[in-house]
Amino acid sequence: MPLPSSGQITLDEMHVEAGGSTTTEGAVNDADIRSLIGAASGGPDLAFTDWYGASATVTINITISSNTNNYNLWNNKGGTYSAGKTTVNVTINSGVTIGSTSQGGYAFTTGLGWVTGDVINITNNGTIKGKGGNGGAGGNAVYNSSVTNAGNGGTGGPAFRGQFACTVTNNGSVYGGGGGGGGGGSFYGTFTVVKTSTQSVQGGGGGGGGAGVNAGSGGSGGSASGGQSTIQGNNGNAGTATAGGAGASNAGSGGAGGGLGADGAPGFAVPDLYTPPEAYGNQGSGGTRGYYQVGSVLINGGSGIGGTVGGRSA
Repeated sequence: MPLPSSGQITLDEMHVEAGGSTTTEGAVNDADIRSLIGAASGGPDLAFTDWYGASATVTINITISSNTNNYNLWNNKGGTYSAGKTTVNVTINSGVTIGSTSQGGYAFTTGLGWVTGDVINITNNGTIKGKGGNGGAGGNAVYNSSVTNAGNGGTGGPAFRGQFACTVTNNGSVYGGGGGGGGGGSFYGTFTVVKTSTQSVQGGGGGGGGAGVNAGSGGSGGSASGGQSTIQGNNGNAGTATAGGAGASNAGSGGAGGGLGADGAPGFAVPDLYTPPEAYGNQGSGGTRGYYQVGSVLINGGSGIGGTVGGRSA
């Protein structure tokens, strides 16, 4: 702790602050004691009062006041860091969003490089969100030839990773990205109405993108070819920062993207309403919600992030 800022100050207090112990001797001209006040050497011009408030520890205060992506605290610690002697206080301002540009990247991570003795305190007054998963593609179909199964929705991205012991006070929110919606199934078949048969083929609808920052993209619609009635699959809608996107409407519609910290919905299969030759492609499954925290054993003494959170935890 810092030395007294007024009143009596002793050489022993200065020696202990510099890393010594009360069982060993120290002198004003010792390099470690002089380093507390940045003095190159001792001498008659130095007085004990020069050590008022001196400390062997370093405090770094960081305020994140604007939106950013993939924030790595270690990479943003600044040049005053002293290994094993630094306390870092991070404040994420209200209204600030920290997101990610990829489903595999964390929105916020403590980073690596910290050592025993360092202290990390994080106060989140804003929001930390993983990237939304992408919607699955709709299935393809070629009349009387082939169908392909629709794509699965993508997994939502992670929000916070603790790689070193840290305290997190969550006054805002922390969410994993929403999973993408599954793609819709495709088909070809013959549809008969009043003795009139039509060769029908349709691509599946794309799944909606999951919510997050950044949001997941909508899945592409499936292709359709051949036959007399050919309908291409429509593209799914992208998610937003707060909601999953809608799946595209087709005979086999895409599933909706998941909201913040929620799984995406599976796509829809085409009802078996047709006659041979016919074939149906399977719909895709919904994507899994992202992690709101990874490394919970290192966060708040192992209790993890509290407050408003959503998604998986590891």
